[in-house]
Amino acid sequence: MRRAPDMSADETKHQELRAALPGLPFDDDGPVFRAPWEAQAFAMTLALHERGVFTWQEWAHALSVAIKDAQAAGDPDHGDTYYAHWLSALERLSAAKGCVSTAMLEQRRVAWDEAARRTPHGRPIVLKNASPRALPAATLAAYHAAIYRIDAQPDIDMKIGVENGAVASLLERHGAGSAVFVTAFNPFGHVLSTEDNANRQRTLIERVERLGLRALPGAGIDPMNIWSAEASLLVLDATRDIADILMTEFEQNAVVYVDRAGLPQLLLHPDFR
Repeated sequence: MRRAPDMSADETKHQELRAALPGLPFDDDGPVFRAPWEAQAFAMTLALHERGVFTWQEWAHALSVAIKDAQAAGDPDHGDTYYAHWLSALERLSAAKGCVSTAMLEQRRVAWDEAARRTPHGRPIVLKNASPRALPAATLAAYHAAIYRIDAQPDIDMKIGVENGAVASLLERHGAGSAVFVTAFNPFGHVLSTEDNANRQRTLIERVERLGLRALPGAGIDPMNIWSAEASLLVLDATRDIADILMTEFEQNAVVYVDRAGLPQLLLHPDFR
């Protein structure tokens, strides 16, 4: 068995994980893997958890469901398929949290199957024609972990997928049926200077005014402080079509669309759907 390098560096994380998943293959030095892909799946799961995409309790439930489904389908449960179930749980939970679509997962499975069939035995499988417009899972995880703060009295913090009564009340007070939380900072994730970002944000404000829409100031905030806060706008009465216009013009990977009930939803740029 081969072990991924540096996997046992953080004993606290491993203790938490072992408490949540007593069936996880471990020895005295840390988690044990039979193949490199198992270590990669493990590392991806740790990264998503650290980003706040899911709790260990949610992960334990997802893994338990994946194992039960496999057993119901005839898996002999000899212990050598544990990480196959792990990968299945990772795909399901990532899709449920909006990090990746089920359609994208299916497309990638088909692409890998086709690549495997055309690869001679003993040669490494190379995936060709992968979509160049797919957002990395880590980027999507960062969007889901972010705090979207509206400058109000008091401030209102939004999280993707969490219905927010304060936001619903805010929309009702302004007579708005929906809203879009958007920034002009850092086009497509490319970090710009403070001055360039400020100029872009002023242009966004002017564009919203030309559309005849009202907006409230806000900021996108990384709770882990890996990236700097981005000045943003909550554009009142903005529709999904308006969101697409603003994303395209200001080169944003995604915006937050908020419905009348105050539910923030991640809306990807048209090229990434």
